[in-house]
Amino acid sequence: MRTALISALLLSACSGVAIQDYASNKVPQDRQYASYQKFFTGANVTVRRDPVKSEIGIGCEVELYIDNIRSYTILPSEYATFFLTDGKHVLKVDTGRGSCQGRPGSEEINVSNGVSQEYKIFSPPGEPLRLFRTM
Repeated sequence: MRTALISALLLSACSGVAIQDYASNKVPQDRQYASYQKFFTGANVTVRRDPVKSEIGIGCEVELYIDNIRSYTILPSEYATFFLTDGKHVLKVDTGRGSCQGRPGSEEINVSNGVSQEYKIFSPPGEPLRLFRTM
């Protein structure tokens, strides 16, 4: 119980503004560096970033690597959806250009046929960037 409470507090402290589907935009084509074709087995994976509060006025770039391939540059209020085959994959997030300097973080995920997954990028103060599974 205590661990769940601490986790909830940490997430709320660094989450920014709550993401809403209608408020997020797909990463534009010019910041998509790899393509992921559909196969007979696998599923869609979505990675989202929260918007930043307008009074902050900055937005760091986050680079998303899929299986060590630079795939997307994601800005606040954006998302990337891609198809991965069944099995284990590694999603890595790192800061790109911009005013933020953070440490990269990665998450090993297991993709099962037909089971879509969704992740949110967040940056706990003083810790590496992280991916939090929301679906």
